[in-house]
Amino acid sequence: MASASPRRRQLLELLGVEFTVLVSQFEESSLEHLTDGRVYVQQAALCKAQEVAQRQAGWILGVDTDVVAPEGTILGKPADSNEATQMLRALSGKTHSVFSGVALLTVAAPGEIIAQELLVVETRVTMATLPEEAIAAYVATGEPLDKAGGYGIQGGAMPFVTHIDGDPSNVIGLPLWSVAELFSRAKIPLWRNPGSIPMS
Repeated sequence: MASASPRRRQLLELLGVEFTVLVSQFEESSLEHLTDGRVYVQQAALCKAQEVAQRQAGWILGVDTDVVAPEGTILGKPADSNEATQMLRALSGKTHSVFSGVALLTVAAPGEIIAQELLVVETRVTMATLPEEAIAAYVATGEPLDKAGGYGIQGGAMPFVTHIDGDPSNVIGLPLWSVAELFSRAKIPLWRNPGSIPMS
């Protein structure tokens, strides 16, 4: 898996595949010109996987998740507490989209990609109208700083979310059922004990 995210590791373990983590060195700043959330996450996932595929054979899983505000702005990880506060204010009382791009590459030898599967998953998330003290208390925990959109639904922001339309695991960072379907198409056995299928 071409991701250092501990949340993605925990989710991927639920599918019963053994995997290793090789963190991609791809620079996402090169995609800043892309303004469509669907296009951005798909391209970022593919580029992350392709970078690792230059160094490793096997099945390479690349994933990118971002929040898209109601007006269409892509919200990545906030740079600081002030930006996290602004993001939460922008999402307060509204419904926004969470997009995940997923790329599964089959790599015969380093640099030799023989097959690829791509998809984008969208989940719609509705937040309550948040009082300033709730935003301030959550930002003070530091949790928003490594979360796209400035919040983690599996953490302290759980009380903020009033409705989810779509796959909740996608909001955490890995749309599990969609990934399972990709693995099935690639003939990767699922639902087995860890240790059965090598993944990179």
